[in-house]
Amino acid sequence: MKLVLLALSCALALSSVQGHFWSPWYDRDNPSGLGDYENLHAQKKRGYVCGGCKPIAAQCRVKGTTNVFTRWSGTAPNKLVIHCSPTKGLVCVNSQQGGGSCKDYEIRYLCPTTSGSWTSFLDRDDPSGTGDWESTRAFRRFTKNNLCGGRRTMCAQCRAKRSRYPYYKTGDRYNTFHDCNWENGLVCTTSVNKKICKDYEVRFKCPTIGNSNCSRCAKWTSWRDRDNPSGSGDFEYVGKRGHNPCSGREPIDIQCRVKATKQRWYTAGQKIRAKCTPSGGLVCVNRDQPNGQLCKDYEIRFLCP
Repeated sequence: MKLVLLALSCALALSSVQGHFWSPWYDRDNPSGLGDYENLHAQKKRGYVCGGCKPIAAQCRVKGTTNVFTRWSGTAPNKLVIHCSPTKGLVCVNSQQGGGSCKDYEIRYLCPTTSGSWTSFLDRDDPSGTGDWESTRAFRRFTKNNLCGGRRTMCAQCRAKRSRYPYYKTGDRYNTFHDCNWENGLVCTTSVNKKICKDYEVRFKCPTIGNSNCSRCAKWTSWRDRDNPSGSGDFEYVGKRGHNPCSGREPIDIQCRVKATKQRWYTAGQKIRAKCTPSGGLVCVNRDQPNGQLCKDYEIRFLCP
């Protein structure tokens, strides 16, 4: 009996991490064509991944093996175009391999159980014009609905208003990065869909932000400044040699500001290469600035699940 309980507890530990849970292993493609395309965008065409929420980690492996690699650790046996990203997936292209062919990979995602609240289903547009624009940007700009208090949303669920079919069962095609995206919402235009789109409604989940007393709340890190612009620029990027703000988990949100003045990064009047994103951080390069100016010294903080 003790052995059974031990085995059960081990299985539960493997299927969840700090309360978050792993998706099944996905293998939607094989390398017999151009390569192995285990990208998240394509997987979402078959149904929700993480219930419409932003994955906060990913594990990848060659199918039939147990050697796992991630964005942060381990190595793949092939050169990858997308390297086991929680928000993009994995892509291996045959023509880039010395041996001429990719391995067959599978990927799984860590899904957040972070506390939050869902909005009602919202419908700000109809497809009578250029299409149906149910994006977070459109809600904030045209309906003055400041979703999640202006912070990034962490989940999205989308359905056809009349039939209530989920977005992946309607047969419509969606604009890039707006395929019921947890952060951007849904956009279906006639030019992309090649026909009139359905009328959609979308709801979003806003994270609950708390402190150490709330175990399932999202939490802000302290302000961080790993670089200064005295060299080639200010490189506040996320990566193995940069920031790893949430212990290998994908941040829900990010804030960036000028360290000295506390002004928001986009009001500083500088050309920024990595534009303050949770996956990429912020990068400002001195040679991109006009008239020999240097980048300002920036600091950033992350909202961790």
